[in-house]
Amino acid sequence: MKKVLLCAALLSLCACKSTDIRNITSSVSDIASIGSSTTTTTNSPSTDYTHNKPQYSNESENINAHRTGKTNRDYGVIRSISSEKNPKGMTMVRFVAFHLDSGAALESNQYLYSMDENGWMNKKSILTLDTRTKMLNSGQYYLKAHAQSGDFYTTGMLQLASGVTNVITIDLE
Repeated sequence: MKKVLLCAALLSLCACKSTDIRNITSSVSDIASIGSSTTTTTNSPSTDYTHNKPQYSNESENINAHRTGKTNRDYGVIRSISSEKNPKGMTMVRFVAFHLDSGAALESNQYLYSMDENGWMNKKSILTLDTRTKMLNSGQYYLKAHAQSGDFYTTGMLQLASGVTNVITIDLE
């Protein structure tokens, strides 16, 4: 029996890649261990297998839009950033907010935290109320938006263009 298994393993190894050889030898050793009186098992994980994180969670996170700090994951969706010319030629921002599931328009307050070139977040936020236009510097910001009615949020990174009004459409989750 062992000679037959050895011959089968040698013939199957003739034109195989190294991963194929590894798989065949482990299969042959498993078959050989089934026929013998002593069995050995290995608990080493395969190097090809990766376990994806589940896309659901039963954990909750307290989101404080007015406090500095990023959330564990991004909430909601920053749907689009378009630009409009403004008469002053200054960098400005205006938000349009919707509910993620229903698409209904929502009133929300947005807190923008400027990010420096090293990725550090400024401790002070820039508050924009509902759809009012706010003048600020261009660059990268971390956004925390909170609906005025209900616990709906959007968080994530933004890049604001210089010298235009950045119109940002967000979906609150």
